[in-house]
Amino acid sequence: MSRRRSRFLYLLFLLIFLSLFGFYKNIQKRADVCTGSRRATWWVPKKTCQRIKKSIIQTPLEKVNAINLMKNVKSLQRCPWSLNTMMLHEVRSELASCCNATGGLLVTQENTRIGDVITYETQSNRQIKITEQIHQMLPQTSPFPDKPFRRCAVVGNGGVLLNSCCGSEIDQADYVFRLNLPPMNYSYDIGTKTDLVTANPSILHNNYSRLDKKRRPFVEMLKAYKSASLLMPAFSFASNTDVSFKVFYALQDFESEQKVLFFHPTYLKNLALHWKGKGLKVRRLSSGLMIVSIALELCDEVSMYGFWPFPQGATGKPIPHHYYDNKLPKPGFHSMSDEFFFYTKMHSMGVLRLKVGRCF
Repeated sequence: MSRRRSRFLYLLFLLIFLSLFGFYKNIQKRADVCTGSRRATWWVPKKTCQRIKKSIIQTPLEKVNAINLMKNVKSLQRCPWSLNTMMLHEVRSELASCCNATGGLLVTQENTRIGDVITYETQSNRQIKITEQIHQMLPQTSPFPDKPFRRCAVVGNGGVLLNSCCGSEIDQADYVFRLNLPPMNYSYDIGTKTDLVTANPSILHNNYSRLDKKRRPFVEMLKAYKSASLLMPAFSFASNTDVSFKVFYALQDFESEQKVLFFHPTYLKNLALHWKGKGLKVRRLSSGLMIVSIALELCDEVSMYGFWPFPQGATGKPIPHHYYDNKLPKPGFHSMSDEFFFYTKMHSMGVLRLKVGRCF
């Protein structure tokens, strides 16, 4: 019996060692790729760049061809990009007029009083009354400064980030947005810095038992984002409210330095109407488009990483849907490809920079 146990422990130790060794080699390989000599960039001729940008800007959404769009975006990555401050100001003014991220993005004590009634974003027949207890959960004012951040990075979770070596570039941004609590163990590709991260309540349902049982594992997981704020849609669906409040109390109970912020449902309603007016017909905006819209109001320069809705990368090789798994979204809920078209259009106009592929 003792010999069997010794053999079992030996095999277990060997398995753990091989797993750790494999993980280390994978990290080392990724580090070597990202710190090695940089490739020479082959630039597309200026006239070709102008032609591609003009084609993207002038083509209406309903006539977009996915194959041609992929080809054009690949070429655009080899075209010099420069910020068009006039076009950015125009887009920012439109967003500020319709939605006002600076003052209206979040539910705060300043814009919401005790006794006020909030109507849910997606359920006009459902309301919630702001009690003193709820009011105490809200920040006094918006945490975003009146003066825009200089450079912002919006980091999506697309498989296109794998082996991108964009981590260092992302971390140089003054403010970094991330989406839906992604794993942070791909630092060479995604960076380490986070200032704000969205948290979809479905993640809490699926992975943390709605925080009825797995409160400590959830709080421990959040440490990967350091002092970043969590942004949650507590008032989008009535089913989101309870679990969003549980996040607030879990962080409070474990004395976390992180804060929970709640989307204002009116802001999200107005934002959906804004993009509908631009021709985007979708059941619900993705978290990505919501955050990109916010960044355009709050930042002087916006760079996007990890946004790519196609199953093949820019080189034509298959890639996973996310950089950490290949789980596909529910069909018919979002329209990632249509949203991506608007990103390419804004990139072509100089409103934001859409980064696809390697960062060198």
